[in-house]
Amino acid sequence: PSRVVLEQALFDLEPGVTQITLHPAIDAPEIRGLDPDWSHRVEDYLVVAHDPIMASLVARSGVTRIGFRELRAAQRRVSRDCRA
Repeated sequence: PSRVVLEQALFDLEPGVTQITLHPAIDAPEIRGLDPDWSHRVEDYLVVAHDPIMASLVARSGVTRIGFRELRAAQRRVSRDCRA
């Protein structure tokens, strides 16, 4: 997603677990040959790795960033709660 889409998503999140998937890539001949959508991957990389404004927006939004291990644990809790 573009920076604007990502910013909007951060502030529109409902309580709970949300997964936002990015496909960041460094601009290189390999990515240009691999993916016709390479420019969006490079934009994702620049936004999440080098944009101090985006880091500030994430902090201000109150979002808690987690990894896949924590995400899977949360999914298991929800699944367990649904069966109860």
